[in-house]
Amino acid sequence: MHPGCHIEQVYLCREPIDFRKSIGGLSVLIEQELALNPFGSALYVFVTLSGC
Repeated sequence: MHPGCHIEQVYLCREPIDFRKSIGGLSVLIEQELALNPFGSALYVFVTLSGC
């Protein structure tokens, strides 16, 4: 995100995510599991696995 970004929707992914997937893995998850565009004007919020 950058200061001029307009956010239209916020998506909360409640399933714990392994953040070792990095941004590429999270983008794939958004495309394949949520059927959404990771490069659109939405904000995606993830929670981490406990103990990682």
